[in-house]
Amino acid sequence: MNGGRRNFYLKILGSILVLGGLFLLAFPYAQSAYDQWAHPTAEVEPAEETPVPKEPTAATSPEDQSRDFLPISGRLVIPSLELDLEVGYGVEEEDLKEGPGFYPQSGYPSTGNVSIAGHRNAYGNPFWHLNELKPGDEIELYYDDEHYIYSVDEVYVTHSRDWSVVDPTSEPAITLTTCHPLHPVNGQYDRLIVRGYLQ
Repeated sequence: MNGGRRNFYLKILGSILVLGGLFLLAFPYAQSAYDQWAHPTAEVEPAEETPVPKEPTAATSPEDQSRDFLPISGRLVIPSLELDLEVGYGVEEEDLKEGPGFYPQSGYPSTGNVSIAGHRNAYGNPFWHLNELKPGDEIELYYDDEHYIYSVDEVYVTHSRDWSVVDPTSEPAITLTTCHPLHPVNGQYDRLIVRGYLQ
């Protein structure tokens, strides 16, 4: 092998090694970008304003009417989806990494609109199949040493900033919120809502 050809091959080998080194340096960034593209994290933002509670209905007892929603955890059971989840308190991103969380402005389960947010496509995907719920399906909530059973009334999609879904209701309700669709083309999510009423 003459010197010119040998130098040529050494230059190619050097270029390959340099490119390989650059690839190794860039790989973690490329992997992170791919993960964000393939599994985007849904944003769940807190409401801008805390809703003002409406007057309690006449059917509730004075004891129930005086109850405020407590910053404690609970348990959500949806038999038709084979879901049994612990529900924490709070809907900030850090809260929802641990699983579904109660909105701080929730009403007490026996009198108001108890609202829960959760991810569909991140952090264990707890609400992945929420869109499969149908009117009449049961949602069970264990909270403050009580057991509540709600019947699904409607499942629908609304704008991501439609905070009216967590407003107080005229009868005891449960509202589950999550992102929709699972993988938006433009990166913008709407909100999937499940609303049920106390049986």
